[in-house]
Amino acid sequence: MSDLLPLYREMAAAGANFHGLSVMQHSKQIAKIVKDHKIRSVLDYGSGRGDAYHSPHKIYRAWGLKRQDIRLYDPSFPQHDKKPDRRFDLVLCSDVLEHIPEEDVQRFIGDLFNHAKTHVWASVCCRPAKKTFPTTGENLHVTVKPLQWWQDTFTEACPLFPTVAFTLVETP
Repeated sequence: MSDLLPLYREMAAAGANFHGLSVMQHSKQIAKIVKDHKIRSVLDYGSGRGDAYHSPHKIYRAWGLKRQDIRLYDPSFPQHDKKPDRRFDLVLCSDVLEHIPEEDVQRFIGDLFNHAKTHVWASVCCRPAKKTFPTTGENLHVTVKPLQWWQDTFTEACPLFPTVAFTLVETP
């Protein structure tokens, strides 16, 4: 991931990518998790610019939470690039996994679980992106695998985190 991070940062700085709105399409499912698990703190891991949490969206309201209950983390954006050193009731990761090189996927998933107290929710796109890195021409989705592969990879992490449940969905 570290060799791709400068490319993602460059694209983020250009302003046309990674606005952080993909989580919006899953709002109802996340709201149910928040309610069912009595979630009071959320980390959006790979939040992009975080537009879903600002006007006019303010998605946290649909979840019955306040803005101060939410922490955004994305190393491509200077305003969100400080990785938290604590755990959250719920860790969200929307349309990020496919951007992680395959050799780093298990470590990355482990980090999601390491930051969660009760639940990890993630969505993954299982097809190539429509965009490529401007400088290399490589597809932005560097790890394209079927949903079952991702499900198996998450399941492998579970025994290490017996108190943390997970929900994994495919991006439509």
